[in-house]
Amino acid sequence: MKAPKWFIVARNEYRIRTSSIREIRPLIPYVIVGGLALYVLYIAPKIVSLIINDLIVFFLSQAAVAAIDVILFVFFFMFITFPISYTLRDVQTAQQEIFLSAPIKPSHVLLGEFLGELPLYAIMVVCITGFFTAVLKSMGLNAVQMFITILVFIIIFTSALWIGTVLSALLRTKLGSTSRGRDIGKAFALLIILPALALMYAIMGGRFMEFFSDPGTTGLVKTVFGIFPSSWGAEVIIDFASHPGDMSAVWFVTVTRLGGLIVFLVVLLVLGIKAADRAYSLETTTFTGARVKTDGALYKAIKRRGPFSTLLVTVFKVYTRRLQNISWIVYIVGLMTLLNIFVIRPEDSMDAVVMGFFLLPLLAAVVSFDITLRGKDTLFIYRKTPSGEGRFIKAMVVKGWVVAVPVAVAIIAVSMLLSPQVTSIELIKNVGIVAAMVAADVAFASGVFLIMPVYTDKGPEFALDIMIIVMASFGLFIVAVEVFDNIMVLPLLHWLVGLLFLYFGKLNLGRIE
Repeated sequence: MKAPKWFIVARNEYRIRTSSIREIRPLIPYVIVGGLALYVLYIAPKIVSLIINDLIVFFLSQAAVAAIDVILFVFFFMFITFPISYTLRDVQTAQQEIFLSAPIKPSHVLLGEFLGELPLYAIMVVCITGFFTAVLKSMGLNAVQMFITILVFIIIFTSALWIGTVLSALLRTKLGSTSRGRDIGKAFALLIILPALALMYAIMGGRFMEFFSDPGTTGLVKTVFGIFPSSWGAEVIIDFASHPGDMSAVWFVTVTRLGGLIVFLVVLLVLGIKAADRAYSLETTTFTGARVKTDGALYKAIKRRGPFSTLLVTVFKVYTRRLQNISWIVYIVGLMTLLNIFVIRPEDSMDAVVMGFFLLPLLAAVVSFDITLRGKDTLFIYRKTPSGEGRFIKAMVVKGWVVAVPVAVAIIAVSMLLSPQVTSIELIKNVGIVAAMVAADVAFASGVFLIMPVYTDKGPEFALDIMIIVMASFGLFIVAVEVFDNIMVLPLLHWLVGLLFLYFGKLNLGRIE
């Protein structure tokens, strides 16, 4: 008997996801099951035992009614975004066209992709569920209540993953047909995680519980989130925590809410399968790109100053036309905004500056990484012109300054102005330090990407370069504080390291074959 086609697709999807470790692939299920069993049976209970008293008080409080709703909704939303973000980072139609040319239903493709990714997402599901069940077990829940709790988590997260899979198929089909659409998809994939980060920072800053300790807020949140299936599961968990071991007191809510979750999942599966045909019914891929408008007065004025000015305008226009590049800047600004709202206290103006010392090097990195992402062919074009490599590096660094420095200055200035105690002298001094530091970090980041070139933003080399830039900035901060005991030397240290790396990066560019 032949295997179902959706099963073949699922098996192929699983093999693709684990292709980098295919030598040990037969051992992966045993290692994962053993590790997760160790976590659920030993590690999670040990962690919970350290904070069990506070957790019990929380679960029995008024704030828990709304907070559990919100926490489960955030996990529900995050599991929806995982497939979407992963898919849109590299929107392609080639694999879909291969499937469509084969005798297979689009619904089989969609279901197979979903089931092939499900084992990897199941690891996160078990980790989250294991922590909650360890908490509830210590509160006296019986075996039936524990089983229903696990089932609630599985249904909620599976529903979210299926919704994300269907939406990603629809978006991939729509956006993958044009180069502009693929650019939009990559930009959206980065920004979609900001709402989840907002909650994480709210919890870290301690304002999350302050917000939900108000009974009026609790009622409002319960009303708003009551329409989502995650809130149905939250009600079951809260009732179990309030009546541990007593199913007779909560059987009606348990049956109705759990039944609603099961019906919700079944309906989602049916609707998703029916939508698969439309999701994967691709037309012929078009190759039209965005039309380039004529240069404005500013660009024309700059280009009149000579060949280098023309090159600077060119690299700047290429950078700003890609929405993915702009989304990185929006992402950094969004992170700093969330930190100011949920973590940094208004009375602590220096906290914003110190936070900027660690976050703004990332801004310098994301405006500089395209120095090699254009590929070797582009780099070799400049090598064939007089002083072409040097001019290209200079233009890319200046472009980075034009983009990163104003953004960094605006972030720090606004963050400091939120503090009523800040003085004009402090504002000017700290803004100047940040501007000089970010300008140096642009040179440093450009040098790092030239010394260790990366030609795609999907491989581990790209993440390694980003990590080196951020960790180097952290190390320089430690040197300035511990060795020199003067934060004013930090820009000087950044410039010394930045110019050194940029020089060796230029030398390495000349050696690339």
